[in-house]
Amino acid sequence: MKELRKLFPYLRPYVAVMATSMVLLAIVGVAEGLIMLLIKPIFDNVLVPGATDAPADSKYDFLYQLFHLEGPDLYLRIALALFILTVIKCFSLYFANYGTIYVGQKIIRRVRDDLFSHLLRQSTLFFSRNSTGKLMSRVINDVDRIQETVSRNLADYVRQLLTLLALVAVIFYIDFWLSIFSFLILPLVVWLTGHLGRKIKRYSWHSQENLSDISNILQEAISGQRVVQAFSMEEFEAQRFQESTRRLWRFNLKAGRISAFNPPLMEMVGIMVFIPLLVYAHFHIRDGAMTMGAFGAFMASMIRLYDPVRRLSRMHLTFQQTFASVDRIFDLMEHHEEVEESPAAVVLPPIRYAVEFRNVSFHFDADGETPLPVLQEIHLRVPRGEILAIVGSSGAGKTTLVNLLPRFYDPTAGSIHIDDHTIRDVTLASLRQQIAIVTQDTFLFNDTVRNNICYGSADVSPADVEAAARAALAHDFIRQMPAGYDTIIGERGVRISGGERQRLAIARAILKDAPLLILDEATSALDSESELLVQQALANLMQNRTTFVIAHRLSTVRNAHRIIVLEKGRVVETGTHEELLRFGQVYKKLHDLQFQI
Repeated sequence: MKELRKLFPYLRPYVAVMATSMVLLAIVGVAEGLIMLLIKPIFDNVLVPGATDAPADSKYDFLYQLFHLEGPDLYLRIALALFILTVIKCFSLYFANYGTIYVGQKIIRRVRDDLFSHLLRQSTLFFSRNSTGKLMSRVINDVDRIQETVSRNLADYVRQLLTLLALVAVIFYIDFWLSIFSFLILPLVVWLTGHLGRKIKRYSWHSQENLSDISNILQEAISGQRVVQAFSMEEFEAQRFQESTRRLWRFNLKAGRISAFNPPLMEMVGIMVFIPLLVYAHFHIRDGAMTMGAFGAFMASMIRLYDPVRRLSRMHLTFQQTFASVDRIFDLMEHHEEVEESPAAVVLPPIRYAVEFRNVSFHFDADGETPLPVLQEIHLRVPRGEILAIVGSSGAGKTTLVNLLPRFYDPTAGSIHIDDHTIRDVTLASLRQQIAIVTQDTFLFNDTVRNNICYGSADVSPADVEAAARAALAHDFIRQMPAGYDTIIGERGVRISGGERQRLAIARAILKDAPLLILDEATSALDSESELLVQQALANLMQNRTTFVIAHRLSTVRNAHRIIVLEKGRVVETGTHEELLRFGQVYKKLHDLQFQI
Protein backbone atom coordinates (compact mmCIF):
# COMPACT_ATOMS: atom_id res chain seq x y z
CA MET A 1 0.00 0.00 0.00
CA LYS A 2 2.91 2.40 0.50
CA GLU A 3 3.32 2.74 -3.29
CA LEU A 4 -0.40 3.44 -3.71
CA ARG A 5 -0.31 6.02 -0.90
CA LYS A 6 2.25 7.97 -2.89
CA LEU A 7 -0.32 8.32 -5.68
CA PHE A 8 -3.20 9.32 -3.37
CA PRO A 9 -2.43 13.09 -3.47
CA TYR A 10 -2.84 12.92 -7.24
CA LEU A 11 -6.13 11.06 -6.87
CA ARG A 12 -7.70 13.50 -4.38
CA PRO A 13 -9.15 15.99 -6.96
CA TYR A 14 -10.96 13.13 -8.71
CA VAL A 15 -12.43 11.34 -5.70
CA ALA A 16 -16.02 11.97 -6.88
CA VAL A 17 -15.36 10.43 -10.29
CA MET A 18 -13.58 7.44 -8.74
CA ALA A 19 -16.36 6.96 -6.17
CA THR A 20 -18.96 6.94 -8.96
CA SER A 21 -16.88 4.38 -10.86
CA MET A 22 -16.62 2.21 -7.75
CA VAL A 23 -20.42 2.32 -7.28
CA LEU A 24 -20.91 1.32 -10.92
CA LEU A 25 -18.43 -1.53 -10.51
CA ALA A 26 -20.32 -2.66 -7.41
CA ILE A 27 -23.47 -2.75 -9.55
CA VAL A 28 -21.55 -4.89 -12.03
CA GLY A 29 -20.67 -7.31 -9.22
CA VAL A 30 -24.26 -7.49 -7.94
CA ALA A 31 -25.58 -8.09 -11.47
CA GLU A 32 -23.01 -10.86 -11.92
CA GLY A 33 -24.15 -12.50 -8.69
CA LEU A 34 -27.85 -12.33 -9.61
CA ILE A 35 -27.13 -13.83 -13.02
CA MET A 36 -25.44 -16.76 -11.28
CA LEU A 37 -28.44 -17.23 -8.97
CA LEU A 38 -30.80 -17.34 -11.96
CA ILE A 39 -29.12 -20.59 -13.00
CA LYS A 40 -31.06 -22.39 -10.25
CA PRO A 41 -34.57 -21.71 -11.69
CA ILE A 42 -33.24 -22.45 -15.17
CA PHE A 43 -32.26 -25.97 -14.05
CA ASP A 44 -35.10 -26.58 -11.60
CA ASN A 45 -38.03 -24.90 -13.31
CA VAL A 46 -37.26 -24.51 -17.01
CA LEU A 47 -35.09 -27.41 -18.14
CA VAL A 48 -36.86 -30.07 -16.02
CA PRO A 49 -40.15 -31.24 -17.63
CA GLY A 50 -43.18 -30.96 -15.34
CA ALA A 51 -41.38 -28.94 -12.70
CA THR A 52 -43.43 -26.48 -10.66
CA ASP A 53 -42.82 -22.75 -10.76
CA ALA A 54 -42.22 -22.58 -7.00
CA PRO A 55 -38.74 -22.62 -5.41
CA ALA A 56 -37.66 -25.87 -3.83
CA ASP A 57 -36.06 -23.94 -0.96
CA SER A 58 -37.71 -21.00 0.80
CA LYS A 59 -34.48 -19.03 0.92
CA TYR A 60 -34.86 -18.51 -2.84
CA ASP A 61 -38.26 -16.85 -2.44
CA PHE A 62 -36.73 -13.38 -2.85
CA LEU A 63 -35.25 -14.34 -6.24
CA TYR A 64 -38.61 -15.56 -7.60
CA GLN A 65 -40.40 -12.51 -6.22
CA LEU A 66 -37.76 -10.06 -7.50
CA PHE A 67 -38.14 -11.21 -11.09
CA HIS A 68 -41.80 -12.44 -10.87
CA LEU A 69 -40.73 -15.97 -11.79
CA GLU A 70 -44.08 -17.71 -11.98
CA GLY A 71 -46.65 -18.90 -14.49
CA PRO A 72 -46.36 -20.76 -17.79
CA ASP A 73 -44.17 -18.02 -19.30
CA LEU A 74 -41.51 -18.52 -16.64
CA TYR A 75 -38.81 -19.13 -19.24
CA LEU A 76 -39.59 -15.80 -20.89
CA ARG A 77 -39.38 -13.99 -17.57
CA ILE A 78 -35.99 -15.58 -16.84
CA ALA A 79 -34.73 -14.65 -20.32
CA LEU A 80 -35.92 -11.07 -19.83
CA ALA A 81 -34.29 -10.90 -16.38
CA LEU A 82 -30.98 -12.15 -17.86
CA PHE A 83 -31.21 -9.55 -20.63
CA ILE A 84 -31.95 -6.65 -18.26
CA LEU A 85 -29.16 -7.67 -15.85
CA THR A 86 -26.71 -7.95 -18.72
CA VAL A 87 -27.66 -4.51 -20.08
CA ILE A 88 -27.27 -2.96 -16.60
CA LYS A 89 -23.96 -4.74 -16.17
CA CYS A 90 -22.59 -3.64 -19.56
CA PHE A 91 -23.63 0.02 -19.24
CA SER A 92 -22.26 0.20 -15.69
CA LEU A 93 -19.02 -1.43 -16.79
CA TYR A 94 -18.57 0.99 -19.69
CA PHE A 95 -19.02 4.16 -17.64
CA ALA A 96 -16.95 2.76 -14.76
CA ASN A 97 -14.08 1.89 -17.11
CA TYR A 98 -14.25 5.29 -18.80
CA GLY A 99 -14.24 7.06 -15.43
CA THR A 100 -11.16 5.20 -14.20
CA ILE A 101 -9.37 5.69 -17.53
CA TYR A 102 -10.10 9.42 -17.33
CA VAL A 103 -8.79 9.65 -13.77
CA GLY A 104 -5.81 7.42 -14.55
CA GLN A 105 -4.74 9.53 -17.51
CA LYS A 106 -5.11 12.71 -15.43
CA ILE A 107 -2.95 11.20 -12.67
CA ILE A 108 -0.26 10.04 -15.09
CA ARG A 109 -0.14 13.43 -16.77
CA ARG A 110 0.28 15.20 -13.43
CA VAL A 111 2.94 12.73 -12.26
CA ARG A 112 4.95 13.21 -15.44
CA ASP A 113 4.54 17.01 -15.35
CA ASP A 114 5.52 17.18 -11.67
CA LEU A 115 8.52 14.93 -12.24
CA PHE A 116 9.74 17.09 -15.13
CA SER A 117 9.16 20.30 -13.16
CA HIS A 118 11.00 18.78 -10.21
CA LEU A 119 13.99 17.97 -12.42
CA LEU A 120 14.08 21.51 -13.82
CA ARG A 121 14.40 22.93 -10.31
CA GLN A 122 17.40 20.81 -9.34
CA SER A 123 20.85 22.31 -9.00
CA THR A 124 23.68 21.83 -11.45
CA LEU A 125 25.27 19.55 -8.86
CA PHE A 126 22.28 17.19 -9.14
CA PHE A 127 22.74 16.83 -12.90
CA SER A 128 26.44 16.18 -12.44
CA ARG A 129 25.49 13.12 -10.35
CA ASN A 130 22.72 11.78 -12.61
CA SER A 131 23.12 10.97 -16.28
CA THR A 132 20.73 12.35 -18.87
CA GLY A 133 19.73 8.90 -20.11
CA LYS A 134 18.76 7.66 -16.67
CA LEU A 135 16.69 10.74 -15.92
CA MET A 136 14.95 10.40 -19.28
CA SER A 137 14.18 6.76 -18.47
CA ARG A 138 12.46 7.77 -15.22
CA VAL A 139 10.30 10.37 -17.00
CA ILE A 140 9.40 8.16 -19.98
CA ASN A 141 9.80 4.45 -19.26
CA ASP A 142 8.87 4.34 -15.57
CA VAL A 143 5.85 6.58 -16.02
CA ASP A 144 4.78 4.51 -19.04
CA ARG A 145 5.00 1.41 -16.88
CA ILE A 146 2.47 2.75 -14.38
CA GLN A 147 0.27 4.37 -17.05
CA GLU A 148 -1.41 1.15 -18.20
CA THR A 149 -1.89 -0.01 -14.63
CA VAL A 150 -3.41 3.21 -13.33
CA SER A 151 -5.55 4.05 -16.34
CA ARG A 152 -6.82 0.56 -17.28
CA ASN A 153 -5.79 -2.29 -15.00
CA LEU A 154 -6.98 -0.47 -11.89
CA ALA A 155 -10.60 -0.51 -13.10
CA ASP A 156 -10.33 -4.15 -14.07
CA TYR A 157 -8.75 -4.98 -10.72
CA VAL A 158 -11.59 -3.33 -8.77
CA ARG A 159 -14.17 -4.96 -11.03
CA GLN A 160 -12.67 -8.42 -10.54
CA LEU A 161 -12.40 -7.85 -6.81
CA LEU A 162 -16.05 -6.77 -6.45
CA THR A 163 -17.17 -9.58 -8.74
CA LEU A 164 -15.18 -11.99 -6.60
CA LEU A 165 -16.90 -10.72 -3.45
CA ALA A 166 -20.33 -10.99 -5.09
CA LEU A 167 -19.68 -14.54 -6.25
CA VAL A 168 -18.31 -15.52 -2.84
CA ALA A 169 -21.52 -14.18 -1.30
CA VAL A 170 -23.55 -16.23 -3.80
CA ILE A 171 -21.80 -19.54 -3.16
CA PHE A 172 -21.96 -19.04 0.62
CA TYR A 173 -25.66 -18.28 0.26
CA ILE A 174 -26.23 -21.45 -1.75
CA ASP A 175 -24.38 -23.81 0.60
CA PHE A 176 -22.30 -22.57 3.56
CA TRP A 177 -20.36 -25.77 4.32
CA LEU A 178 -19.68 -26.56 0.70
CA SER A 179 -18.21 -23.04 0.38
CA ILE A 180 -16.08 -23.45 3.51
CA PHE A 181 -14.74 -26.70 2.08
CA SER A 182 -13.98 -24.95 -1.21
CA PHE A 183 -11.95 -22.20 0.45
CA LEU A 184 -9.70 -24.39 2.59
CA ILE A 185 -6.99 -24.02 -0.03
CA LEU A 186 -7.29 -20.19 -0.16
CA PRO A 187 -4.40 -19.43 2.29
CA LEU A 188 -2.04 -21.41 0.04
CA VAL A 189 -3.16 -19.40 -3.00
CA VAL A 190 -2.67 -16.08 -1.16
CA TRP A 191 0.79 -17.08 0.09
CA LEU A 192 1.96 -18.27 -3.34
CA THR A 193 0.66 -15.12 -5.05
CA GLY A 194 2.38 -12.86 -2.52
CA HIS A 195 5.65 -14.80 -2.77
CA LEU A 196 5.67 -14.65 -6.56
CA GLY A 197 4.70 -10.97 -6.46
CA ARG A 198 7.65 -10.02 -4.28
CA LYS A 199 10.02 -11.81 -6.63
CA ILE A 200 8.62 -10.20 -9.75
CA LYS A 201 8.80 -6.73 -8.16
CA ARG A 202 12.51 -7.24 -7.45
CA TYR A 203 13.19 -8.42 -10.99
CA SER A 204 11.15 -5.53 -12.43
CA TRP A 205 13.16 -3.00 -10.42
CA HIS A 206 16.38 -4.41 -11.91
CA SER A 207 14.78 -4.42 -15.38
CA GLN A 208 13.95 -0.73 -15.12
CA GLU A 209 17.49 0.04 -13.93
CA ASN A 210 18.90 -1.77 -16.96
CA LEU A 211 16.45 0.06 -19.19
CA SER A 212 17.87 3.30 -17.76
CA ASP A 213 21.38 2.11 -18.67
CA ILE A 214 20.20 1.36 -22.20
CA SER A 215 18.66 4.83 -22.50
CA ASN A 216 21.89 6.40 -21.26
CA ILE A 217 24.09 4.45 -23.70
CA LEU A 218 21.69 5.25 -26.54
CA GLN A 219 21.63 8.96 -25.71
CA GLU A 220 25.44 9.16 -25.45
CA ALA A 221 26.10 7.15 -28.62
CA ILE A 222 23.64 9.17 -30.73
CA SER A 223 24.70 12.56 -29.34
CA GLY A 224 28.37 11.68 -29.69
CA GLN A 225 28.14 9.75 -32.96
CA ARG A 226 30.87 11.84 -34.61
CA VAL A 227 33.28 11.01 -31.79
CA VAL A 228 32.28 7.34 -31.92
CA GLN A 229 32.93 7.16 -35.64
CA ALA A 230 36.08 9.29 -35.54
CA PHE A 231 37.69 6.89 -33.05
CA SER A 232 36.27 3.75 -34.74
CA MET A 233 34.43 2.78 -31.57
CA GLU A 234 31.27 1.50 -33.24
CA GLU A 235 32.00 -2.09 -32.22
CA PHE A 236 32.78 -1.09 -28.65
CA GLU A 237 29.56 0.88 -28.29
CA ALA A 238 27.59 -1.96 -29.90
CA GLN A 239 29.05 -4.44 -27.40
CA ARG A 240 28.31 -2.09 -24.51
CA PHE A 241 24.71 -1.78 -25.71
CA GLN A 242 24.41 -5.55 -26.20
CA GLU A 243 25.68 -6.21 -22.68
CA SER A 244 22.99 -3.93 -21.27
CA THR A 245 20.27 -5.54 -23.38
CA ARG A 246 21.54 -8.94 -22.27
CA ARG A 247 21.17 -7.96 -18.62
CA LEU A 248 17.68 -6.59 -19.34
CA TRP A 249 16.76 -9.82 -21.15
CA ARG A 250 17.97 -11.88 -18.21
CA PHE A 251 15.83 -10.06 -15.64
CA ASN A 252 12.83 -9.88 -17.97
CA LEU A 253 13.13 -13.62 -18.55
CA LYS A 254 13.11 -14.27 -14.81
CA ALA A 255 10.01 -12.12 -14.42
CA GLY A 256 8.44 -13.84 -17.43
CA ARG A 257 9.12 -17.26 -15.93
CA ILE A 258 7.15 -16.29 -12.82
CA SER A 259 4.32 -14.85 -14.93
CA ALA A 260 4.21 -18.02 -17.02
CA PHE A 261 4.14 -20.20 -13.88
CA ASN A 262 1.13 -18.40 -12.40
CA PRO A 263 -1.71 -19.52 -14.81
CA PRO A 264 -0.97 -23.28 -14.64
CA LEU A 265 -0.62 -22.95 -10.87
CA MET A 266 -4.11 -21.48 -10.68
CA GLU A 267 -5.38 -24.26 -12.99
CA MET A 268 -3.92 -26.86 -10.66
CA VAL A 269 -5.49 -25.20 -7.63
CA GLY A 270 -8.86 -25.12 -9.41
CA ILE A 271 -8.88 -28.83 -10.17
CA MET A 272 -7.75 -29.64 -6.62
CA VAL A 273 -10.85 -27.80 -5.38
CA PHE A 274 -13.28 -29.23 -7.95
CA ILE A 275 -12.72 -32.96 -7.45
CA PRO A 276 -13.63 -33.07 -3.71
CA LEU A 277 -16.61 -30.78 -4.42
CA LEU A 278 -17.95 -33.23 -6.95
CA VAL A 279 -17.87 -36.07 -4.43
CA TYR A 280 -19.49 -33.93 -1.72
CA ALA A 281 -22.25 -32.68 -4.06
CA HIS A 282 -23.03 -36.22 -5.29
CA PHE A 283 -24.04 -37.39 -1.82
CA HIS A 284 -25.77 -34.07 -1.02
CA ILE A 285 -28.02 -34.31 -4.09
CA ARG A 286 -28.67 -38.04 -3.58
CA ASP A 287 -29.91 -37.34 -0.05
CA GLY A 288 -32.16 -34.50 -1.26
CA ALA A 289 -30.25 -31.80 0.65
CA MET A 290 -29.53 -29.92 -2.58
CA THR A 291 -31.32 -29.60 -5.92
CA MET A 292 -29.63 -29.94 -9.29
CA GLY A 293 -30.39 -26.28 -9.91
CA ALA A 294 -28.71 -25.19 -6.68
CA PHE A 295 -25.64 -27.28 -7.45
CA GLY A 296 -25.60 -25.92 -11.02
CA ALA A 297 -25.70 -22.36 -9.67
CA PHE A 298 -22.96 -23.22 -7.18
CA MET A 299 -20.68 -24.77 -9.82
CA ALA A 300 -21.33 -21.95 -12.31
CA SER A 301 -20.44 -19.45 -9.60
CA MET A 302 -17.29 -21.41 -8.71
CA ILE A 303 -16.24 -21.63 -12.35
CA ARG A 304 -17.01 -17.94 -12.81
CA LEU A 305 -15.15 -17.27 -9.56
CA TYR A 306 -12.04 -18.86 -11.00
CA ASP A 307 -11.74 -16.12 -13.64
CA PRO A 308 -11.43 -13.16 -11.19
CA VAL A 309 -9.11 -15.23 -8.97
CA ARG A 310 -6.87 -15.99 -11.95
CA ARG A 311 -6.97 -12.42 -13.24
CA LEU A 312 -6.41 -10.88 -9.80
CA SER A 313 -3.42 -13.15 -9.32
CA ARG A 314 -1.98 -12.12 -12.69
CA MET A 315 -2.73 -8.43 -12.07
CA HIS A 316 -1.04 -8.68 -8.67
CA LEU A 317 2.16 -9.63 -10.47
CA THR A 318 1.63 -6.76 -12.94
CA PHE A 319 1.08 -4.35 -10.05
CA GLN A 320 4.34 -5.48 -8.47
CA GLN A 321 6.13 -4.51 -11.68
CA THR A 322 4.34 -1.18 -11.56
CA PHE A 323 5.23 -0.62 -7.90
CA ALA A 324 8.91 -0.99 -8.79
CA SER A 325 8.48 1.95 -11.21
CA VAL A 326 6.48 3.92 -8.64
CA ASP A 327 9.36 3.49 -6.17
CA ARG A 328 11.87 4.73 -8.75
CA ILE A 329 9.74 7.73 -9.71
CA PHE A 330 9.05 8.89 -6.16
CA ASP A 331 12.62 8.20 -5.03
CA LEU A 332 13.56 10.83 -7.58
CA MET A 333 10.71 13.20 -6.68
CA GLU A 334 11.53 12.95 -2.97
CA HIS A 335 15.21 13.71 -3.65
CA HIS A 336 15.80 17.44 -3.29
CA GLU A 337 18.96 19.18 -4.43
CA GLU A 338 17.33 22.26 -5.83
CA VAL A 339 18.58 25.71 -4.93
CA GLU A 340 15.97 26.78 -2.39
CA GLU A 341 14.28 30.14 -2.58
CA SER A 342 13.69 31.91 0.71
CA PRO A 343 9.99 32.23 1.67
CA ALA A 344 10.67 35.91 2.34
CA ALA A 345 12.54 36.47 -0.95
CA VAL A 346 12.10 39.88 -2.55
CA VAL A 347 12.35 40.98 -6.17
CA LEU A 348 15.86 42.15 -7.04
CA PRO A 349 15.85 45.70 -8.48
CA PRO A 350 18.22 46.56 -11.38
CA ILE A 351 21.88 46.72 -10.35
CA ARG A 352 23.03 50.20 -9.41
CA TYR A 353 26.38 49.86 -7.65
CA ALA A 354 28.33 46.62 -7.52
CA VAL A 355 28.48 42.83 -7.27
CA GLU A 356 30.42 41.59 -4.24
CA PHE A 357 31.79 38.17 -3.27
CA ARG A 358 32.38 38.19 0.48
CA ASN A 359 34.62 35.45 1.81
CA VAL A 360 33.08 32.95 -0.62
CA SER A 361 34.15 29.29 -0.53
CA PHE A 362 32.70 26.32 -2.40
CA HIS A 363 33.25 22.59 -2.01
CA PHE A 364 32.13 20.30 -4.82
CA ASP A 365 30.54 17.11 -3.50
CA ALA A 366 30.31 14.95 -6.63
CA ASP A 367 29.65 11.58 -4.99
CA GLY A 368 27.79 12.85 -1.94
CA GLU A 369 30.59 11.74 0.37
CA THR A 370 33.90 13.43 -0.52
CA PRO A 371 33.79 17.26 -0.66
CA LEU A 372 36.49 18.73 -2.91
CA PRO A 373 37.54 22.36 -2.29
CA VAL A 374 37.07 24.38 -5.49
CA LEU A 375 36.94 28.00 -4.26
CA GLN A 376 38.44 29.32 -1.05
CA GLU A 377 37.84 32.71 0.61
CA ILE A 378 37.08 34.78 -2.48
CA HIS A 379 36.85 38.52 -1.78
CA LEU A 380 35.82 40.45 -4.85
CA ARG A 381 33.97 43.67 -5.68
CA VAL A 382 32.93 44.41 -9.26
CA PRO A 383 31.48 47.93 -9.78
CA ARG A 384 28.61 48.48 -12.18
CA GLY A 385 29.81 48.66 -15.79
CA GLU A 386 33.21 47.04 -15.15
CA ILE A 387 34.57 44.31 -17.40
CA LEU A 388 36.26 41.76 -15.15
CA ALA A 389 38.38 39.04 -16.75
CA ILE A 390 38.99 35.78 -14.89
CA VAL A 391 41.97 33.68 -15.96
CA GLY A 392 43.81 30.68 -14.62
CA SER A 393 44.78 27.15 -15.49
CA SER A 394 42.18 24.41 -15.98
CA GLY A 395 40.53 23.41 -12.71
CA ALA A 396 41.33 26.71 -11.00
CA GLY A 397 37.61 27.38 -10.34
CA LYS A 398 36.82 30.04 -12.96
CA THR A 399 33.51 28.59 -14.20
CA THR A 400 32.42 27.62 -10.70
CA LEU A 401 32.96 31.21 -9.54
CA VAL A 402 30.62 32.70 -12.16
CA ASN A 403 28.08 29.84 -11.73
CA LEU A 404 27.57 31.00 -8.15
CA LEU A 405 26.22 34.33 -9.39
CA PRO A 406 22.96 32.98 -10.97
CA ARG A 407 22.81 30.42 -8.11
CA PHE A 408 23.42 27.31 -10.19
CA TYR A 409 25.20 26.39 -6.96
CA ASP A 410 25.19 28.05 -3.57
CA PRO A 411 28.45 28.84 -1.74
CA THR A 412 29.32 26.49 1.10
CA ALA A 413 30.61 29.53 2.98
CA GLY A 414 30.37 33.29 2.58
CA SER A 415 27.82 35.28 0.61
CA ILE A 416 27.30 37.12 -2.67
CA HIS A 417 25.71 40.57 -2.75
CA ILE A 418 24.21 42.70 -5.50
CA ASP A 419 23.99 46.24 -4.15
CA ASP A 420 22.30 45.92 -0.74
CA HIS A 421 20.80 42.46 -1.40
CA THR A 422 22.22 39.02 -0.61
CA ILE A 423 21.34 36.88 -3.62
CA ARG A 424 19.94 34.18 -1.29
CA ASP A 425 17.29 36.70 -0.20
CA VAL A 426 15.96 37.57 -3.67
CA THR A 427 13.72 35.54 -5.95
CA LEU A 428 15.50 33.27 -8.40
CA ALA A 429 13.44 34.62 -11.30
CA SER A 430 14.36 38.26 -10.63
CA LEU A 431 18.03 37.34 -10.09
CA ARG A 432 18.38 35.29 -13.27
CA GLN A 433 16.40 37.80 -15.29
CA GLN A 434 19.27 40.25 -14.74
CA ILE A 435 21.96 37.84 -15.93
CA ALA A 436 22.78 36.84 -19.53
CA ILE A 437 25.20 34.00 -20.22
CA VAL A 438 27.16 33.09 -23.34
CA THR A 439 29.29 29.96 -23.03
CA GLN A 440 31.68 27.97 -25.18
CA ASP A 441 29.18 25.08 -25.34
CA THR A 442 26.31 27.07 -26.84
CA PHE A 443 22.99 25.29 -26.55
CA LEU A 444 20.44 25.91 -29.26
CA PHE A 445 17.07 24.18 -29.57
CA ASN A 446 15.71 22.24 -32.52
CA ASP A 447 13.55 25.19 -33.48
CA THR A 448 13.55 28.26 -35.68
CA VAL A 449 16.26 30.91 -35.58
CA ARG A 450 13.67 33.40 -34.34
CA ASN A 451 12.52 31.22 -31.42
CA ASN A 452 16.11 30.51 -30.39
CA ILE A 453 16.91 34.23 -30.27
CA CYS A 454 13.64 34.96 -28.39
CA TYR A 455 14.23 32.18 -25.85
CA GLY A 456 13.71 33.68 -22.39
CA SER A 457 12.42 37.00 -23.72
CA ALA A 458 8.64 37.38 -23.82
CA ASP A 459 6.59 39.76 -25.97
CA VAL A 460 9.28 40.85 -28.40
CA SER A 461 8.55 42.11 -31.90
CA PRO A 462 10.19 40.86 -35.12
CA ALA A 463 11.95 44.22 -35.31
CA ASP A 464 13.50 43.63 -31.85
CA VAL A 465 14.69 40.19 -32.93
CA GLU A 466 16.24 41.57 -36.10
CA ALA A 467 17.92 44.42 -34.20
CA ALA A 468 19.48 41.91 -31.78
CA ALA A 469 20.66 39.76 -34.70
CA ARG A 470 22.21 42.80 -36.42
CA ALA A 471 24.04 43.77 -33.22
CA ALA A 472 25.34 40.19 -32.98
CA LEU A 473 26.46 40.33 -36.67
CA ALA A 474 24.08 37.42 -37.37
CA HIS A 475 21.49 39.10 -39.59
CA ASP A 476 23.40 38.60 -42.87
CA PHE A 477 23.87 34.83 -42.55
CA ILE A 478 20.31 34.41 -41.23
CA ARG A 479 18.91 36.19 -44.27
CA GLN A 480 20.75 33.73 -46.54
CA MET A 481 19.07 30.72 -44.89
CA PRO A 482 16.23 28.98 -46.81
CA ALA A 483 13.46 30.40 -44.59
CA GLY A 484 15.38 33.24 -42.98
CA TYR A 485 14.42 33.70 -39.34
CA ASP A 486 11.95 30.82 -39.63
CA THR A 487 14.62 28.27 -40.57
CA ILE A 488 14.85 25.19 -38.33
CA ILE A 489 18.49 24.86 -37.23
CA GLY A 490 18.42 21.27 -35.95
CA GLU A 491 19.28 19.70 -32.61
CA ARG A 492 21.84 21.87 -30.78
CA GLY A 493 22.10 23.95 -33.96
CA VAL A 494 23.91 21.25 -35.97
CA ARG A 495 22.87 22.78 -39.31
CA ILE A 496 24.93 25.93 -38.79
CA SER A 497 28.60 26.56 -38.04
CA GLY A 498 30.16 27.10 -34.61
CA GLY A 499 30.65 30.82 -35.20
CA GLU A 500 27.04 31.19 -36.33
CA ARG A 501 25.83 29.34 -33.24
CA GLN A 502 27.83 31.69 -31.01
CA ARG A 503 26.42 34.77 -32.72
CA LEU A 504 22.86 33.47 -32.26
CA ALA A 505 23.63 32.96 -28.57
CA ILE A 506 24.96 36.51 -28.40
CA ALA A 507 21.82 37.79 -30.14
CA ARG A 508 19.77 35.95 -27.50
CA ALA A 509 21.77 37.67 -24.75
CA ILE A 510 21.43 41.09 -26.44
CA LEU A 511 17.66 40.66 -26.71
CA LYS A 512 17.45 39.73 -23.02
CA ASP A 513 19.16 43.07 -22.24
CA ALA A 514 20.37 41.96 -18.81
CA PRO A 515 22.64 44.30 -16.80
CA LEU A 516 24.97 41.43 -15.78
CA LEU A 517 26.80 39.43 -18.43
CA ILE A 518 28.81 36.21 -18.10
CA LEU A 519 31.05 35.15 -21.00
CA ASP A 520 32.51 31.70 -20.35
CA GLU A 521 35.11 30.83 -23.01
CA ALA A 522 32.75 32.29 -25.61
CA THR A 523 35.39 32.33 -28.40
CA SER A 524 37.78 29.52 -27.47
CA ALA A 525 36.42 26.95 -29.97
CA LEU A 526 36.34 29.25 -33.01
CA ASP A 527 38.65 29.80 -35.94
CA SER A 528 40.31 33.19 -36.38
CA GLU A 529 37.73 34.62 -38.80
CA SER A 530 34.77 33.49 -36.70
CA GLU A 531 36.49 34.70 -33.54
CA LEU A 532 36.92 38.16 -35.02
CA LEU A 533 33.20 38.38 -35.88
CA VAL A 534 32.18 37.05 -32.47
CA GLN A 535 34.54 39.45 -30.70
CA GLN A 536 32.90 42.35 -32.54
CA ALA A 537 29.46 41.03 -31.55
CA LEU A 538 30.60 40.64 -27.94
CA ALA A 539 31.87 44.22 -27.93
CA ASN A 540 28.33 45.32 -28.83
CA LEU A 541 26.91 43.07 -26.13
CA MET A 542 29.23 44.27 -23.34
CA GLN A 543 28.40 47.96 -23.72
CA ASN A 544 27.10 49.45 -20.45
CA ARG A 545 26.99 46.05 -18.74
CA THR A 546 28.83 44.55 -15.77
CA THR A 547 30.71 41.71 -17.44
CA PHE A 548 32.52 38.63 -16.15
CA VAL A 549 34.79 37.23 -18.87
CA ILE A 550 36.45 33.81 -18.60
CA ALA A 551 39.07 33.12 -21.24
CA HIS A 552 42.04 30.84 -21.79
CA ARG A 553 43.23 33.00 -24.66
CA LEU A 554 44.80 35.97 -22.91
CA SER A 555 44.57 38.01 -26.11
CA THR A 556 40.81 38.24 -25.53
CA VAL A 557 41.11 39.85 -22.09
CA ARG A 558 43.66 42.57 -22.74
CA ASN A 559 41.03 45.29 -22.86
CA ALA A 560 39.34 44.26 -19.63
CA HIS A 561 39.15 46.92 -16.93
CA ARG A 562 40.60 44.42 -14.47
CA ILE A 563 41.93 40.85 -14.54
CA ILE A 564 41.98 38.42 -11.63
CA VAL A 565 44.09 35.27 -11.66
CA LEU A 566 42.77 32.14 -9.94
CA GLU A 567 45.01 29.34 -8.76
CA LYS A 568 43.73 26.39 -6.72
CA GLY A 569 40.51 28.25 -6.00
CA ARG A 570 42.12 31.43 -4.68
CA VAL A 571 42.63 34.89 -6.18
CA VAL A 572 46.41 35.17 -6.35
CA GLU A 573 46.85 38.21 -8.61
CA THR A 574 44.78 41.24 -9.62
CA GLY A 575 45.47 44.06 -12.07
CA THR A 576 45.32 45.21 -15.67
CA HIS A 577 47.00 43.31 -18.48
CA GLU A 578 50.05 45.58 -18.41
CA GLU A 579 50.30 45.54 -14.61
CA LEU A 580 50.17 41.77 -14.43
CA LEU A 581 52.80 41.38 -17.15
CA ARG A 582 55.12 43.67 -15.17
CA PHE A 583 54.47 42.52 -11.64
CA GLY A 584 52.56 39.25 -11.86
CA GLN A 585 54.06 35.78 -11.77
CA VAL A 586 51.23 33.36 -12.54
CA TYR A 587 49.70 35.60 -15.22
CA LYS A 588 53.09 36.24 -16.83
CA LYS A 589 53.78 32.51 -16.86
CA LEU A 590 50.45 31.83 -18.58
CA HIS A 591 51.13 34.64 -21.04
CA ASP A 592 54.62 33.38 -21.86
CA LEU A 593 53.33 29.80 -22.39
CA GLN A 594 50.72 31.01 -24.87
CA PHE A 595 52.95 33.34 -26.82
CA GLN A 596 56.14 31.26 -26.57
CA ILE A 597 58.21 34.07 -25.07
